Amino acid sequence: MMSDLYRQYAGFVIRHRKSVVALLAVVTVLLCSRLMSLQVDMDQDTWIPQSHPYVQTTKALEKVFGGRNFTIIGVVPKSGDIYNPQVLAKVQRIQEGIENLPDAIRHNVMSVAARKVKDIKANDSGLVVKRVMEKVPATPQEIEAFRRAVESNPFYVNSLVSPDGKAAAIIADFKVDTSKPSYAALYSQIKEVLDKERDDSVDIYVGGLPVDFASFESHMMQMPIYFGAALLIIMAIQYWSFKSFQGMLLPILTAVLSVLWALGFMGLIGVHMDGMNTTTPILIMSVAAGHGIQILKRYYEEFHRLRLSTARPDDREVNRQAVIESIARVGPVMTIAGAIAAITFATLATSDVSVARHFGVFAASGVMAALILEMTLIPALRSMLRPPSKTEAAAERSHKVLDAILIRLANGLTGGRAPLILAAGVGVIAVIAAGASQIQIDNSLRTYSRPDSEVRVHDRELNARFGGTNTIYFLVEGDKTDSLKDPKALTAIAELQDFLAAQPNVGKTQSIVDLIKRINQAMHADAADQALVPPDRALIAQYLLLYSMSGDPQDFDSYVDNDYRRAAVWVFLKTDSTNYAEQLHQKAEALIRDKFPPGVTVRMGGSLPQTIAGNQALTTGKTKNIAQMVLVVFVLSALILRSFVGGLFVTTPLVLVVMANFGVMGWFGIPLDMGTISTAAMAIGIGADYELYLLFRFREELQRAGGDVAAATRQSLVTSGKAVLYVALSIAAGYSFLLTSGFAFYSRLAVMVVATMAVSAFAAIIFLRAMTMIFKPRFIFGANKPVLNGAPLRESRAQ
Repeated sequence: MMSDLYRQYAGFVIRHRKSVVALLAVVTVLLCSRLMSLQVDMDQDTWIPQSHPYVQTTKALEKVFGGRNFTIIGVVPKSGDIYNPQVLAKVQRIQEGIENLPDAIRHNVMSVAARKVKDIKANDSGLVVKRVMEKVPATPQEIEAFRRAVESNPFYVNSLVSPDGKAAAIIADFKVDTSKPSYAALYSQIKEVLDKERDDSVDIYVGGLPVDFASFESHMMQMPIYFGAALLIIMAIQYWSFKSFQGMLLPILTAVLSVLWALGFMGLIGVHMDGMNTTTPILIMSVAAGHGIQILKRYYEEFHRLRLSTARPDDREVNRQAVIESIARVGPVMTIAGAIAAITFATLATSDVSVARHFGVFAASGVMAALILEMTLIPALRSMLRPPSKTEAAAERSHKVLDAILIRLANGLTGGRAPLILAAGVGVIAVIAAGASQIQIDNSLRTYSRPDSEVRVHDRELNARFGGTNTIYFLVEGDKTDSLKDPKALTAIAELQDFLAAQPNVGKTQSIVDLIKRINQAMHADAADQALVPPDRALIAQYLLLYSMSGDPQDFDSYVDNDYRRAAVWVFLKTDSTNYAEQLHQKAEALIRDKFPPGVTVRMGGSLPQTIAGNQALTTGKTKNIAQMVLVVFVLSALILRSFVGGLFVTTPLVLVVMANFGVMGWFGIPLDMGTISTAAMAIGIGADYELYLLFRFREELQRAGGDVAAATRQSLVTSGKAVLYVALSIAAGYSFLLTSGFAFYSRLAVMVVATMAVSAFAAIIFLRAMTMIFKPRFIFGANKPVLNGAPLRESRAQ
């Protein structure tokens, strides 16, 4: 029998316990030596599928026009407007400071003090192009001339200068070192430039993607604090569970080592840490501690039974035999459940999104590490420790309130109320799952921060004064050189800009068309009705030639390439919602198809569309991943239980838990994003453990009780059922401390994990047990007729 093999194995571990502990220590040291290889990876490319059209467009935009890390800095005088020498001098110094940063894309750093920001006018000799601010204006006359230059070029209003003139902006773009990306380091450099200009005369605000990612990164760096807090919470739960220091020590030691092994393995294979994976150590620790509970709960049971059944017990020998027997009883199901959980998580390695792959590898390696340690370290150390005293053993079994609840539930299940309980359970889950119809697929880095955080405060201030702190880009491409000198193509771009500017949350659009319109207007004595695209291709070419005679060749680098085959349309948004950006693109597609001439294509890109790509890949792939995970659990469970029905019994509650998981998100308004989407995988990977522990324990107790269903139900619930509750409580409590982080990415994840663990435990203890009582499957009851209080149960059995 399987249990005999595990008895032999446990005996071997105990006989060689010192060697086992020494070997595990060596492995721990070797894996911990790889911890320094771990990197916190904030590179967007590793978070998104590289084949997605938005990603391909972004790479094309980046290659031609620069980076994708748009940043806006606002300088706001505390009194008056920007038209005074002191404020403009600050803008000029910030412009120069940002340009000189190592990661800055110089031609994409713009303010009224930038070289490429030009005043376009005409005179009798032709077109006159000169810098808006050659030097800081000092006299009232120079200030007034500067004001007229800004106001006569609408291109700069609402982007570089607020419409009321009371704020000036520096727009910057950066390339981040992809070998070791750190937005926190970049933001620190930006702040160093800005801090030199902060004083009582101005407020300085900064926003954009690098700021959002820097905030994310800073919260990631606080994860050791959250991990430590989760560790203390789980230790408290373990102590409450076992009422002894020994009972607390072994699961916690196993849990911490499991995390270290998994982290070391990640370093060994070169998988980086990312935003999703920063909380995975808490998951691994919680799961490992939970498995430790299962072993030690069984150990205390066996120790108590052996002590009572031995006439003159030697506690040291009883201790050794209890360790062997607990491994023999729990080892098979723990191996099966752990392997299924690990394989289930590992299936995420097929995901198109690296964060999902990394999560799968990390969680799978952590579960496997926990399984190895629990089957080696716990029996080795438990056999070395002093046996529990009678007081400790009695205290461990003393959970009167919880036991009473579980016994009452068992009586209800075996007292003819199982159909009612099952119907009520299905009803509860159905109500919860109904919320899935309201779920939204969205990702907003900014909303991860508290409303009163510096990130959100600065963002509100900047959005109130300028076009927006977020950008998307439309890449317009012609099929030949000078395609974008065609009036039809330029007019189509103008119509696209007008359409976009009329949409809510769009504050400003910019393109080469705005400059051409301004040139045409200047050449027509600044007539308001001449701010349009000339209908003559030759005239457009002539305008551009005239501009080049007095302007710089690089002035248009942010908007069109040298061959006039590719152009970028900048769209400034007041929101970073991926859902909104996707809807905006869908609305624009009809106009693009209708207005742009043959040979000219338009596609969307930028950092926000890249996030959309990641979200789409996660959500569309999630259906496949969930189906894949459920199938793996079904096949493995059916093989282990040697029953098709057994596979259904394990997976049916898991499907309901996943449905409830999405329902909770819908009811609570929690969006489906890169953080919350991982909880469905947790529900399957961990929920399968619960089902298997309870099924195996019920089958064991049924055999021990001679087929008495009532006795088997009561005993399985107050043993393995109680342990399942402790495991769920450990995981939920471990994550619950994240609710205090003030970082929505973590707090949303915490809410989902707590809800998922509650529903998973409910499904395993109530739903699964009710199914067992109603259908009486043969893989549990065997060929013998089940009995209840000595009388045969009604025959209604699943094959």
